[in-house]
Amino acid sequence: MTSYIKALKKYTILAGKKEAAVLMLTILAGKMGITLNKKSQRLQERWKFFKDLTGEETIQILATGDHEFRLSALANQSGESPVKLALRVPVSESSDLLVFDQIFLKQEYQHVLDWFSSVCPQGKIDAIMDLGGNIGCAALFFSTRFPAAAIFCVEPEAGNYERLRLNLALNSARKIKSHRAAIWTHSGKLQCVHDFRDKKESSSRFVEPSGDNETGTQQADGMDIRTLMQMAGFKRIDLLKMDIEGAEAALFRDADFQDFLRENVLRVAVEVHEEFIKIEEVAAILQALQFETNAVDEFLCGIKHNSARLESQ
Repeated sequence: MTSYIKALKKYTILAGKKEAAVLMLTILAGKMGITLNKKSQRLQERWKFFKDLTGEETIQILATGDHEFRLSALANQSGESPVKLALRVPVSESSDLLVFDQIFLKQEYQHVLDWFSSVCPQGKIDAIMDLGGNIGCAALFFSTRFPAAAIFCVEPEAGNYERLRLNLALNSARKIKSHRAAIWTHSGKLQCVHDFRDKKESSSRFVEPSGDNETGTQQADGMDIRTLMQMAGFKRIDLLKMDIEGAEAALFRDADFQDFLRENVLRVAVEVHEEFIKIEEVAAILQALQFETNAVDEFLCGIKHNSARLESQ
C-alpha cells in the first residue's frame, strides 16, 4: 500500500490534481464493475504502467500526458549517464512501452552481450548496425554499454522513425545516426502491411508491392546491406542486430547477404520470426558461414570463432 500511495503522489505532481482525481474515480468505477469508456480505459492503462515504473530504481518518470511518457532510464551500469526516452502510450495503441520493458527492464540485449563476452571475452565492439531500430531503445541501450561505438539505426515505419529521431535528439551526445529505410535484398520501393502479430507499428512489415495495393499505403525505400554499410561509413560491423519482422527470411536465403555476413560481420543477433523462416534454418546458415550460434531469450546469436583476429585487422 505504501508503494501505491507513493506512486499516486508522484502521479498527482506530474499530471495535476484534476487528472489524479479523474484517475481515482475511474479506478473506483472499475472496482464497482461499471463499464468504462475508451478514455477511461486508456487512463487506467497509463496508470498501471506508471505505477509499475515507480517501483523501478533505475527509472525516473519526468512527465506524463494523454499520449506520451517522458522517462530517464539507467541500464543498470554504475556511473553511466541516463538515457532519456519519449514513449507513446497507452499499450492498447502503441508497442513502445512493451519494447521499453523488453530492453531496459528485462535487459534482454544484456543477456545477448553476456553470451558474446563468454565466447570472446576480449572482443571489441566499435561499430553497431541496428536493423529494425524501432524507436531507438536498443540503440540507446547499446550506447550505454559501448559509449565509444558508432551506431547506425535503420527503421522503415514512419511513426516509429519519427519517434526514433525524437529519442536520439533527447540523447544528442551519443554517437548514433539513423536512416529511414527497410533492409532488403536489393534496392526498390517497399510497402507497409499490418498483417502480423499484434498489427501495431512495432510489427509493421515492408514487402514488395503487389498488383492490388491500396492507394495511400505507407512506403519506404528498400536498401541492400552493402549500401547501408557504405552509408554508415563502417569498414566492418562488430554487431549486427536484426529485428525486421520476417524480412530476415529473404535475407538469410540470399547469396549476396550470406557473402556479406562472411566478409564483414563479426557478431549477429537476430529475432527470428518463425512464421517466415525456422530458427534451425537460420542457425544452419550462420554455422556454414563460420559463426558459433546460440539461442538467447528471443534472439538467435552468432559470433565468429576468429572474431578477435578479425578485430585486429
